[in-house]
Amino acid sequence: MKQSPDGLLDVKERACGWSPETSVKYEMTKGPGAVITAVIPAYNEERTIAQVVEESRRHASEVLVVDDGSEDATADLAMRAGASIIRIPRNSGKGNALSIGMSTAAKNGSDVIVCLDGDGQHDPDDIPRIVQPILDDKADMVIGSRFLRMESKDLIPAYRRMGQNVLTYATNLGNVVKITDSQSGFRAFKKDIVTAFEYNESGMGIESEMARSAASMGIRIEEVPIMARYDGLETSTLKPTSHGMSVIGSVLREVRSEHPLLYFGVGGFIMLIIGIALGLYSIEHYISAKALPFGPSLFAVMLTILGVLFVLVGLILNAISLMVSKSNGRHSRNG
Repeated sequence: MKQSPDGLLDVKERACGWSPETSVKYEMTKGPGAVITAVIPAYNEERTIAQVVEESRRHASEVLVVDDGSEDATADLAMRAGASIIRIPRNSGKGNALSIGMSTAAKNGSDVIVCLDGDGQHDPDDIPRIVQPILDDKADMVIGSRFLRMESKDLIPAYRRMGQNVLTYATNLGNVVKITDSQSGFRAFKKDIVTAFEYNESGMGIESEMARSAASMGIRIEEVPIMARYDGLETSTLKPTSHGMSVIGSVLREVRSEHPLLYFGVGGFIMLIIGIALGLYSIEHYISAKALPFGPSLFAVMLTILGVLFVLVGLILNAISLMVSKSNGRHSRNG
C-alpha cells in the first residue's frame, strides 16, 4: 500500500494499512478471538488523542484514527501512540470521517467496529462493555448510553442534557425502536451492518441517521450504560446550538423521506386547526361588530389553504412511499 512522504495513508485508498492476519486477537467473554477495531474521528484533538489511542489499544485489535483535516498535531500524536491513520486533507465533517473509518475497518477484516470520540469524553475501558452484546450475538449495534446510570446522567451539564433529550425525542419520532441516547458517539457495530448503511449525513447528524437507519432495517439495537467526562473538555467542535440545529435538520430530512405523512400531515393539520379557529373568530366578530377583521380573516384563508395542501401532499407522498416499499419487497423476494 502506498504512503505519503510523511507516513500517513492517503484517504483516497480507503484503507488503514493493516490486515487481519497481523492483528492482535483480543479475547473477551465468549468472544472467539474477534478482530475489534476502534475507529476514532478526530479534528484538532492534540490535547487528548494520544491518551485515547493508548487506552483504546488495551481493548482493541487495532485503533484507526481518521484525522478530519486537523490543523494541529493530532495525526502525528495519534500515530506515535500506535494508531493507524487516515488523513482527510480538508475538514469534511464527523459523518464523513466516521463513514470512511468504519467502511475501511470493515473492508480490512474487522469483526466488530467500535466508534468513540477523540476528545476524551468517552472512557475506552468501556469498550468491552460496548462490544459484549455483539460477541454474544444479542445485538448487531450497541449504543453506549449516558442516561442509563444516574451517576453518569448527573455529570452531563443541564443545558446539554436538555438539548440531548430534545434531539433523542426527535430521533425516535416515527421509530419502532426507542433509544435513550441518540447523540452518543460511543457505539459498536457488527461488520455486516456497517456495509449495509447508506451514509448520507456528513456532519453531526450521523449518530441520529445511523440510529434511524438501523431501526428501519430491523437491526437489533441494544444500549449499555457508560460514563462520560465533561470537566475541562471541549466536547464538541460545534457550539451546542449549531450542533442541535444540524441534528434536527438531519432528522427532519429523514422523516420527510421515510414518513412524509408525519412530516407534512402534522404541520398541515396544525395550520388547518389554526386557520379554522381564526375563521370562526372572524365570523363571530363580523356578526357582533358588523365588520370583518382583515388580518385574522386573511390569515384564516391562507392557513386553511396551506393546511389542506400540506395534508394532501403528505397523503400523496405517503401513498407513493408505500407503493415503492411494496415494489422493493416483491423484488427482494423474487431475487
